[in-house]
Amino acid sequence: MGVNISHGSNQFGQERLSYTSVAAMGQQIAYVLSGRDWRKVRHLFSGRLPDDLLISPDKAGEIADVFAKAAQHSKMPREWGDTIRRWAAAGYRAHSSGEPWSWS
Repeated sequence: MGVNISHGSNQFGQERLSYTSVAAMGQQIAYVLSGRDWRKVRHLFSGRLPDDLLISPDKAGEIADVFAKAAQHSKMPREWGDTIRRWAAAGYRAHSSGEPWSWS
């Protein structure tokens, strides 16, 4: 079990990560972001998500911006940066296609 997000890069158009890995990724993101940026995304890392969380295309773009900023930070470990970049790209794809970004 874990988190699956739409508009991803795998063969199913998803990005997938275990709950444990999502929690660890959230810790890394929180460490490198400003408080203001962290508040925009912390709800995605606060434990189990609803069965289906649909994020509006505009909000997906905002979240993708925050993820991209976190991925580029000099204190972000490379392996987490790569994952966060893929998640940002998924958010940008949802935004640019005008589709809700699905997290389940």
